[in-house]
Amino acid sequence: MKQHQNLVITQNAWVVRDLDEAIAKFTWTMKIGPWFMIPKIGLNNVTYRGKPAELDISVAVAFAGHVQLELIEQHDDGPSAYRDAVPKGQEGYHHICFYPDDYDAELARYTSMGYEVSTSGQVTSANNRRFCYIDTRKDLGCMVELVDAPEGGSVVWAALREATDTWDGKTDPIRTMRL
Repeated sequence: MKQHQNLVITQNAWVVRDLDEAIAKFTWTMKIGPWFMIPKIGLNNVTYRGKPAELDISVAVAFAGHVQLELIEQHDDGPSAYRDAVPKGQEGYHHICFYPDDYDAELARYTSMGYEVSTSGQVTSANNRRFCYIDTRKDLGCMVELVDAPEGGSVVWAALREATDTWDGKTDPIRTMRL
């Protein structure tokens, strides 16, 4: 019998009104960087509460040690996990993220406990990697994101972590990337 495996929180994320302003605040306040900005994430098969949906977002990611920080700006007015937790025009903490060894089993575990999937989809440029946001706000005060990457977040984002570890605190604090 397989022993229980603790999940490792790989990411903490905030919904922001303006990505550029938020990056500046986080860099200045917490001295975190460099930030890797993804101006438009290609998504497909997006659902909101089980129904087909559209989602237009930009994100920026940086590392603080082993934990990734993500800032998310939603450009459209459609319903989403982001709008569920942080109304348009406001900012706030949104989710913690896990990269479970078995995405389907972990998703089933959450839904068997009565939690609903708010938003799900696939990231097109990441080999259609699946993700979902589980609405755990009533018990945790935030959403939980699952990402279908059995190799784990540390492998997926290794190059960005290395850039953070070697950053001089000045050079190229914002770097654009495509995902």
